[in-house]
Amino acid sequence: MLETILLILDAVVSVGIIFSVLMQSGKAGVGSTFGGSEGSFMGKGKDKDTIFSKITLILGILFAVITLILAKLNM
Repeated sequence: MLETILLILDAVVSVGIIFSVLMQSGKAGVGSTFGGSEGSFMGKGKDKDTIFSKITLILGILFAVITLILAKLNM
């Protein structure tokens, strides 16, 4: 039962990650991919890309935690 709930939650989070990545504008150069962006990632930025970057980070961490829990349950 718990495993089924976690699998469904994992799928929902993965769709959320895909959505949040696709909503970002993608104007940034290669330098910003590796941490060299003009704007501060954890700063006070309120533009769309900053918000979706934070959402992507949170969902990515949540996805990793849920996946690790599922792996531990299946051992």
